[in-house]
Amino acid sequence: MIDFISATIFGCKGTINFTHLQLENQSSKYNREIYAIKGCEDMKIVILNNTDGIRLKGSVPYFFQGNNFTFDRAKFVQTIDYIKQITNLDFWQADIDEFEYGVIMEVPTKPKEYIIHHSSKPNEGLTKEEKGRDKGRFRWWSDKNVSLKMYDAGYNIKTKQSESRKQTLRQIGWEDAKKYIKFEVHYKKPHIVLNKGRNMKLWHLANSDWEMVLKKDLLNQYQRLVPSKDIKLPNDKKDFRTLNVYAYALTESAINAGCSLEEVKKMLYNAVNSAGDILSKSDKDARKHEIKKIQSLIEVQTTSRWDLTEKIAQAVGLNSIPN
Repeated sequence: MIDFISATIFGCKGTINFTHLQLENQSSKYNREIYAIKGCEDMKIVILNNTDGIRLKGSVPYFFQGNNFTFDRAKFVQTIDYIKQITNLDFWQADIDEFEYGVIMEVPTKPKEYIIHHSSKPNEGLTKEEKGRDKGRFRWWSDKNVSLKMYDAGYNIKTKQSESRKQTLRQIGWEDAKKYIKFEVHYKKPHIVLNKGRNMKLWHLANSDWEMVLKKDLLNQYQRLVPSKDIKLPNDKKDFRTLNVYAYALTESAINAGCSLEEVKKMLYNAVNSAGDILSKSDKDARKHEIKKIQSLIEVQTTSRWDLTEKIAQAVGLNSIPN
């Protein structure tokens, strides 16, 4: 679903209707005026006098209904048509500056666990960003063109929505006890990522063909992240000795840092060898034998329980994963 948008009309020939606009700020320094369009949450109209531009920005679903739990293309069209009607400005012809597209999914465990078990692939050039106050509930990865965001959507609803809005959300499917995570792409330069450098108009976001482009790109952008690999835990209690627990935790961390099981074993052997004269050769051999025995029990799961690929595909209605 579309969430935040920023789109600008340049050289507008229409006469703006200010009846439904509320002036919020005038800046002589930047030669612009900012108006609010009142809805469940405000959208902003920014008049850029120095460039002869008029910009529309804000969260479309929050403006329309006060939440972004669900929001389809029909509602998006209805909202922009309404803004066009009351302002007398055809924002469908506006150039898109930036926008957000994403999905909310139900997950079986705490969204925080999914978030902290994701990282970016080394060759993707993404920078991980987060704020300490979010306590693992929100993380994003950015480059110059996009930000890939993952956050606890249920926590946002519980802490930021009024009780009356929560009741509305319950009526459209949100359940207090369930856990929800959102993955979205903030396109900072959508024309580069999606349209080979050509300008994108706001009407693109209402077009069914372009909706399919966004769905596929959401999955493609997610593939730039990698969910943590898991170590298959043994079934026998005797294989959960303290040394085994250390080995499982260390190996899982090393595997997710790009090491192989063999490389982890060699690293542990090197740690034994570094003891020098403190240990005799027989002592070292005994410890290496123990390491080999413990490491032989370790198996990496073929799939990650943190992988959201199938859930994203299901949420956007794709029957197959794009290559």
